[in-house]
Amino acid sequence: MNLKCIIYFTTILLFSCLEPTLISDKDCNGVIGGEAIVDECGVCDGPGKTGCDSTCGSTLQIDCTGICGGNSDLDCNGECDGGAHLDYYCKENEDGTLNLDSLSVECISENEIGNCRPNTNSCYYIDCISDTMYNNTVIDCNFNLPSIENGLCSEEGMCLNLNDPQFGYVGDGSCDYYGPQYNFTNCEEFNFDDGDCNLVDCYGFHFSDSLCVILFEQSLCITGENNWLGDGSCDNGTNEDLPLNFNCEKWGFDGAECICIDEENNAYDCWDKTVIGNYICPSEGEITGGDCLNSSSRVKFSRNNSYNDTSTKMSKIKKL
Repeated sequence: MNLKCIIYFTTILLFSCLEPTLISDKDCNGVIGGEAIVDECGVCDGPGKTGCDSTCGSTLQIDCTGICGGNSDLDCNGECDGGAHLDYYCKENEDGTLNLDSLSVECISENEIGNCRPNTNSCYYIDCISDTMYNNTVIDCNFNLPSIENGLCSEEGMCLNLNDPQFGYVGDGSCDYYGPQYNFTNCEEFNFDDGDCNLVDCYGFHFSDSLCVILFEQSLCITGENNWLGDGSCDNGTNEDLPLNFNCEKWGFDGAECICIDEENNAYDCWDKTVIGNYICPSEGEITGGDCLNSSSRVKFSRNNSYNDTSTKMSKIKKL
């Protein structure tokens, strides 16, 4: 027997003594050889019991008094349950008016309020004795005075009072948002256009159902046949004209249309419909407009993202 045969048979005998390597079973994510397991709460690769009460799905934290799930918070001075709060502050000019260019956020004591908030009288910043056009006007949500540039003043020197019941924006039945530059009254200081902007997206942005019609001359935002929820595209806040974000649980991950990206840059469905209990659709009526829609039955449409007309509102200036 030559040397090659000896080596060949020796190799066969050696490997025949080794135990065979079996292909690992799939983990709960369906990955062969994966390490993901179902946690004690029944969630695949889940975090297990969470929160200071160590229960499934808990987000409770220990407050500043040491109570689990308590409501006590540190104020801006670091005092537990203190009354200090953050508010807007402006320095005074030599003539006693406030300097808008010095706007800052300061920690203010419990019994004080900021002096430079939106919806405050323009005469705090302008000498209205000489500039009478600013009488009865206020600064807007962007801390800007009325001007010809933003359409709130006419060339004849008359400025619009945002709170005027006849010509103003506040509480006129329409959520007045025309992009950041023309966002006059959709902020907390104006009670979000006096409640006209009554819905809140995943970013905390306030809007109304009819805002899509105003901006795009298309469908309502969240109701009607051609609304944005579950329309076949994921509305996650990247639309520059109307940056509504429905990609969160309270909006049903935009009717389960959104695709998420994990830490390894792999795409996956935000709502894994194959795992029972992975996402529970909020009960009917809990979310205005209804989420968890079946996108396959929706009528698709082409959006016109170029419509951004402020002419309807700006025409009110001409009536002054």
